[in-house]
Amino acid sequence: MKQVHIIGEAYTEFFFDLPLEDEEISLKPYIEVAPYHQARFGLQIDDDGLAGWGIEKGDYLLISDFSAEPIFGKPVMVRRDGQFLIRIAADVNPVESTFTTCDDVYPPITLPSENIRIIGVVSGFIKATEDVKLIRRYDFEEEYV
Repeated sequence: MKQVHIIGEAYTEFFFDLPLEDEEISLKPYIEVAPYHQARFGLQIDDDGLAGWGIEKGDYLLISDFSAEPIFGKPVMVRRDGQFLIRIAADVNPVESTFTTCDDVYPPITLPSENIRIIGVVSGFIKATEDVKLIRRYDFEEEYV
């Protein structure tokens, strides 16, 4: 099995912080996924902006390198001014980019392309059930979510 570290909580409603500089990703809790999955890290979604895709609050998003997969019409991870957002890439072009949520749960956001960077694509997700274990490497505890 492959270990995918869950580095924080994600939102589709508003931009959020990820303290990537403060800790090594390898110190974060992880979940196990199939060994062929290309996810670089995971995030736990904390709102309902992707419910139309079957992704509910509490589920784990698997984030892969955006260059490995097409992004149009898929949820992506966007960085702007050091903060992040998970949204569906509706229109990405050199001038401005528009990002939406499922069924327009939250209003679309149009941003100047020069001020953003797409840093990952949601390449899969894991439902948060009693069978999913969030494993903490260094304190040898398992937390059931």
